Formats: sequence, structure tokens, C-alpha cells
Amino acid sequence: MSAEPIEDSDEANEIEWEINDLVAEHGSERAALRAVLHDFNVLLADADRSVSRGFLRGVFSQGARPVREPKA
Repeated sequence: MSAEPIEDSDEANEIEWEINDLVAEHGSERAALRAVLHDFNVLLADADRSVSRGFLRGVFSQGARPVREPKA
């Protein structure tokens, strides 16, 4: 029997581990949810800007928004 854990690529299981890590990091489910909502609001505010903060840093995700063709 091997001492190494078997890697499970099941997406639901990965999400459960993410949730467990978040709760462990923040101390409670309520604090973890508060942190997730804060991050979500920051992302929404960035999406509402005319120029994304991520774009200014040069890490804007291609395809996140449709490319607009220049008007002739």
C-alpha cells in the first residue's frame, strides 16, 4: 500500500477542497463567505471600468470581453 494520496481529478471534489481551504484560512464559514463576496465585488467593480485594472497591468485575459472593431 502506497503512502502517497491518490490524485482525484473530480471537479466537485476539487471544489470541496477549495471550500475547506477557504474556511480554514478565514476561521469560519461566515468569514470565508464575506471574503469571497468582497473579492467578487472588487471583480465586478473592475469589470465596470472603461479600462480594466488587469489590462493596465498587462495580464488581461484574452476573450474575457469581445474585441471591438474600430469604427471606420
